[in-house]
This record gives sequence, C-alpha cells and structure tokens, in this order.
Amino acid sequence: MADRTSTRERGAQVEQATFGQRLRRPYVALLQRLHEEGDAKGYTDTRLAWGTNVFEHLREGGLRLTELAERSHTSKQAMRYTISRLAAAGYVEHAPDPTDGRAKIIRFTERGWQLRRGADEVLAGIEHECVRALGEGKMRQFEALLKEVSSVLEQNQA
Repeated sequence: MADRTSTRERGAQVEQATFGQRLRRPYVALLQRLHEEGDAKGYTDTRLAWGTNVFEHLREGGLRLTELAERSHTSKQAMRYTISRLAAAGYVEHAPDPTDGRAKIIRFTERGWQLRRGADEVLAGIEHECVRALGEGKMRQFEALLKEVSSVLEQNQA
C-alpha cells in the first residue's frame, strides 16, 4: 500500500499529515469557529466537547443519559459529568421519563435551545461561506466524497 501521508511545508518545518489528521482538521476548525462565535454571543461558559457529546445528539423530547453516552461514544460516567456541568450552566435539565418512572430524560432548557439555534445559524453561515468560496459543484462533490468515505469506513467496521 502506498504511503498516503501528505506533506506540507510550514516555514522551515515540514509537517506530515496522516489520513485521520486530514479528516479531522476541517472538523476541528469548524468546532473552534463555532465555539468562538458562541463566545462572541455571550456563551462563554461552554466547552468544545459539549457540541459533539450532547448538542449534536439532543433534540426535541430529550434523551436518557445512557442514550446520550452511547450516541456520543463516551462512558456513562463521562456523560454524567458533562450533563452535571451543562445543568449547572443552565443549558439542560433532568425531567421524568414518561415511559419509566425511575428514569430521567435530559432535555434542553430555554437557554440550551437558544444556544442550539444559534449554533445551527453559525453552521449554516459556515456552509454558505464554503459554497461561496468553492462553488456549488465542488461542494456537491465534497459531500458525495464524504458519503463514500463514510460508507467505506462503516463497511470495514463490521
């Protein structure tokens, strides 16, 4: 198999990026941009990990902590810690699960929904920025390639 590590010169240094790093870099840049925009809008008490661990998965009606942990590929203990921080900051609350009196549902508070809607707006703006910079055709190609790469990785996962 050929070495697919890319090389990029940065000043006097030569930086090599693996396939995983090339996949991760745009995503990390997107998360950082999202976090910076949130800070600018007054959400200075958030953490980057909250977006991928909770905000990405939590929707109308809420989810049990165990479901959130499973969807975000984290342990129940780590998710419990994250949820306690989010609750203390006023973004989520625990509500009774209507299907099981012993269980609790994690759901957004109004403040959490405001942050979620703001994040969605920022993400839409970033996507429009990419379309303006790259054009519709390249964005469609990019989306198709992402689907293909995901499909290959998911097939090989089993």
